[in-house]
Amino acid sequence: MSITLRTIRATSVTLISVLIAACQTVSQSTSTPGAGPTLVIEASPVQSGEGSWKIATADTVTLTVSAPGAQSVRFLYRPLIETDRHILLKTIKAPSDSQTGKFSSSVKLVPDFAGEVWAEVAFTDGTKRESEPIELAAQSSLVAETDANPAGGPSNSNTANRRGESAHSDKFTGGKIERAALQPGQPDLKITVNVPAFRLTLWQNGKEVRTYEIGVGMKKFPIVIGQRRITQVIWNPEWVPPDSEWVNESHSNVEPGEHVEAGDPRNPLGKIKIPLGDGFLLHQAARPTDLGHLVSHGCIRMLKEDISDLAQKIVAARALSISAEQIDHAMKSTDRLVAKLSPPIVIDIDYDTIVVEGGVLHIYPDVYDRNTTTVENLRAELQSVGIDASRLDDQTAKQLFARVNMNEEFRVNVSDIQTGNALVAGTNNPLTSKSVVAKKQPGTTKGRSGRRGRQ
Repeated sequence: MSITLRTIRATSVTLISVLIAACQTVSQSTSTPGAGPTLVIEASPVQSGEGSWKIATADTVTLTVSAPGAQSVRFLYRPLIETDRHILLKTIKAPSDSQTGKFSSSVKLVPDFAGEVWAEVAFTDGTKRESEPIELAAQSSLVAETDANPAGGPSNSNTANRRGESAHSDKFTGGKIERAALQPGQPDLKITVNVPAFRLTLWQNGKEVRTYEIGVGMKKFPIVIGQRRITQVIWNPEWVPPDSEWVNESHSNVEPGEHVEAGDPRNPLGKIKIPLGDGFLLHQAARPTDLGHLVSHGCIRMLKEDISDLAQKIVAARALSISAEQIDHAMKSTDRLVAKLSPPIVIDIDYDTIVVEGGVLHIYPDVYDRNTTTVENLRAELQSVGIDASRLDDQTAKQLFARVNMNEEFRVNVSDIQTGNALVAGTNNPLTSKSVVAKKQPGTTKGRSGRRGRQ
């Protein structure tokens, strides 16, 4: 009988322990708002496209995600084109339905909107979770057009073969870049950009026509890296403010979706804009000091005279039916003028902080903190152009990197690297003619200047 009682007591203790553990598990689960089923984002109104694409059937879509216990939600977007960045579409501070934890927001899509959209959900306990992304495209986007006409649709198969490396690198040019004046009626154009160098180059038939100084997107709103297509040039463009927090922060006198005409002081685009897709633009700078600095909401900025020169060169090379008189009138008025480009002009936007150009090593600032300025990358660049990097130790390489700042590059002839004189012979040089550079202290010794390797 005593054995039976002990057995019963032992069984009871075990059962109680199991119940306590179960209660603790339930309690822990209940006290963790961030735990739960997979988060699902939905968009409407949409229709099914090719594969998993959802094609919007209206200019504005409603994004929805249900997340009980959530405190806030951010809807994010990553464009289809090759890129390492995402864009914040909307931040929602409270659910529209507190019982179900449903968060909803309307988002106006730009005409070429196409890419992944997902929700980042923040819970009251400090945890964050992300929904699985959906592939969403505007009805006027290339994705939708391709879906409607698969045989004639565009292809992304030519995405930048250089993988973000500068087109001026000796590994691609052999150390010599052929330069030539623009030839009217020769339509083979290409544009390249190296963001850390703040340079945009127009090429024709593989020859460099001209290199321009630029300003680019702020660190918070970086310019997209990858290959884009230019399909038009627009004089006297209107500005339609995007549905973005940036507009609320820096342009409180406009409303998202409002049409701000050319000549309106609230229009930041200037006389000319060149759309790059997904809302990214090449347009006129607000002031000369934009050059060489992080100044825009993800766009490339050029001086008025430079972007005008670029636009006129494009018109001449493509032999478009737009006269010099029409362009002159557009520049002196607010009348809109549009040049359609078919086929489009490819623009490669690269990010290369370590480049050998014309036998000169250029080290540019890592303006977006992408961790590209490393000893390994330096040695790889030197070796790719046939330079023995064995004499360049880690400490010396890091000292070279330390010479770079947000307004100056460091440059040195590769021959000085081979002889071990890189630190003494190298020089600091302003990134652009408008870069703000600290004055040198009296008596500062200057090294020998290397050839820049570009005009």
